[in-house]
Amino acid sequence: MTSDTAIAKAFSPVIIPAKIRTLFDDLSFAHIAAAHISEATGIPVTIDDVVTQDMLDKVTVLSVLSGAPGKFTSLRGIGHLRNLQNVMIENQPVTRLPEDFGTLAKLTSAHFINSALKSIPDWIGNLTSLTQLNLSSQRPLGIMRGSIPESIGNLTRLERFDVGNNNNLCGKLPDSMARLTALKNLLIQSNGFEDMTVLNAMPSTTNINFHNQALGIFDLGKVRQNNSLTIRLPEIFVQAQTPDDKLYEPSGVQIVGAPGTHLDPNRHDVHLPTGTTGTFEVMLAIHGRLTNVNYRYAVIE
Repeated sequence: MTSDTAIAKAFSPVIIPAKIRTLFDDLSFAHIAAAHISEATGIPVTIDDVVTQDMLDKVTVLSVLSGAPGKFTSLRGIGHLRNLQNVMIENQPVTRLPEDFGTLAKLTSAHFINSALKSIPDWIGNLTSLTQLNLSSQRPLGIMRGSIPESIGNLTRLERFDVGNNNNLCGKLPDSMARLTALKNLLIQSNGFEDMTVLNAMPSTTNINFHNQALGIFDLGKVRQNNSLTIRLPEIFVQAQTPDDKLYEPSGVQIVGAPGTHLDPNRHDVHLPTGTTGTFEVMLAIHGRLTNVNYRYAVIE
C-alpha cells in the first residue's frame, strides 16, 4: 500500500460511464457523492445509477458537516470529481488523504476539521490552486504526527494555513514556507515545533499564532556526580532570547527544577547541575509563549 508521504500518482479512473458505487471505495462516501451529483446536475441519482464524466464534472463543492448521517473512512475515488473547487469535511474518521486527492488541480479550499488524519502527505504541494488549507484539530488529539513537508512552499496562492491544535506535529518548520508570500494567516499553535526560524523570512503582513509548543520530556539517562551535563537548546528557545526574532520574549527563558541550572551566555546551551545524587527533572519555558521542554536525568556516584 502506498504511504501517506508518497508522491501523488496519476489517477487511473474507472471507465466512465459507470455506476457511482464502483467509483468510490467507501460506500458511505459513495452515498454522499451521489447526493452531491444529484444536487449539481438536478438529476436524482443513487449509488446504483450510472453517471457520465460530464455529470461528475458538474460537482464543484463537496460539503460534509458535523451531524451528517453516515461515517466514512476513505475518500478514495474523489479524483473522479475533477472540477472540485471547495471541500469541507467535518467530524469524519478519515485517516489519510488518498493520492487521487492530489490530482484536484482546481481545488482552492480544503477543510478537514475534527477528522482523523495521521499525517500531511508530501504531495500536498501539488494542489497549487489552494488558497485555504485547514487540517486543524484532528481527533483523537495527537493522531496527526510528523512534520510539515517542504512541498508546502509550492502553494504560493495560499492565504490561510491552519494546522493548529494537533499536539504532535513537530520538527523544523520548512524553509520553503518563506515562499508563501500571499499568506495572511498561519496557525501552528498547540503542537511541538522546535525550530521556527523561517518565520523571520515570512511577510510582515502574515498573522501568526505560534503559541503553546510542547516539546515533551527527554530522558537523559544517568550521569556521574560532578560530571558536566550540557544540552543543546531547541532552536525555538534560542529564538526566544534573540532580539528582533519573531519569537523574541523579553522575559527570556524560565528555568523550573534543579537549582543551579543555567543558560550559557551563547544562548545555545543549558548546563544541568550534577553536584548532588538523585533523580531530577528540569523544565525550560518561554514565559509569554506557553512553550516548554523537560529534561529528566539521574546523578549517580
